Amino acid sequence: MRIAFVCNDTRGGVEPYVALALGLRAAGHDVRAVAPAPLAHMFGDVGIPVAPLSGDVQAVVRDSGGAAERGAVASLVFAARQLPAVMEAWMRETLAGCEGAELIAGGIGGMGTGLAVAEALSVPFIEAHLQPIGQPTDAYPAVLAPWVPARLGPAMRRASHRLSEAVLWGSMAAPIRRARRTVLGLRHAPRAHLHHGVLYGFSPAVVRVPDEGRRRRHTTGYWTLAPAEGWAPPSDLAAFVAADGPPVVSIGFGSMVGADPGHLADLVRGAANDAGVRAVLLAGWGGLEVGQADDAVFAIDAVPYEWLFARVAAIVHHGGAGTTGASLRAGVPVTVVPFTMDQPFWGSRIAELGVGPEPIPRRRLTRARLAAALRTSVSDHDMRSRACALGERLRAEDGVGEAVRRFEDVDMRRR
Repeated sequence: MRIAFVCNDTRGGVEPYVALALGLRAAGHDVRAVAPAPLAHMFGDVGIPVAPLSGDVQAVVRDSGGAAERGAVASLVFAARQLPAVMEAWMRETLAGCEGAELIAGGIGGMGTGLAVAEALSVPFIEAHLQPIGQPTDAYPAVLAPWVPARLGPAMRRASHRLSEAVLWGSMAAPIRRARRTVLGLRHAPRAHLHHGVLYGFSPAVVRVPDEGRRRRHTTGYWTLAPAEGWAPPSDLAAFVAADGPPVVSIGFGSMVGADPGHLADLVRGAANDAGVRAVLLAGWGGLEVGQADDAVFAIDAVPYEWLFARVAAIVHHGGAGTTGASLRAGVPVTVVPFTMDQPFWGSRIAELGVGPEPIPRRRLTRARLAAALRTSVSDHDMRSRACALGERLRAEDGVGEAVRRFEDVDMRRR
């Protein structure tokens, strides 16, 4: 089968689809991808043909004025202002990149153009999400409304899902409709996805999406990308992590960029010092100005999570879906400092599972709060035991293999 993935997202939102593409290729399928130009190499480096989307998502994030720090509404408003200028170009580039595909797939970042192109090419579109969207339930609150408590009742929990998705898709609706019409000549509502199942690239041990209604919903397990064959860590990083001394923790905020990366770096350095731990600081896209390393801090732009997280005593991150999966698989306590979008949801879920402290929203992050979370993470034996058990369960899952089997069940229909 000829399968095209459309994934227009940050690094953490692209990497799981690289893992899935490799799994499908290993099963004998012809796989290609459409991805942001600065991240297209993630597919190219592993031999997956890729069509780049114009623009520089990393530069846009850096120029956002710290929109992510102001929460989901600010992030959605910022994104909505960017889309009209690029959506028609992205639609054309996605059409060219998917030409000849028999099936197109993607999550939130890919559906804007991928679903429309599937309509134009008369091929199925498979929703492959990294977040639990599309199925209202009272089992958990919506990804954009984790603050809705269970005590408000099942009806309010379900309503939170409808409200969350209305806000999420509504912010993108107008430029998508315009590009569908002007580029592809489509005027009807999307339907290429409606008779096919939905895949979720996270573990049912973390969130189980109810398999209800007319469309099958499969929570497959995480789509995890192993470090490239032959990859080895820098020798000084390996030595730092392996050295005797206080516990080592990982602290980084991925693609999240705030208004003052220097201040944030000073805050986390101070918190690590107060907690009596050593820290690997991950600069990511510039959210931390990590500065110089010393005996207590090792600073690096990025390193494969699968390698690093397995070697630290605790993890602090922003709560992106992909990073959350990698951190939980490591089997150590996780503290989430959510900035925006689905990140508060994942932070709340980690706390509810008892495998990390309560999340600390970026706007409420202080040196004292982060130090307290780090101390708890390295000293709370019950929390560490729960995290270890969950990590073992997640590592035993084969999310990619399960997803590949679902792709091969082309209909994926509820019978």
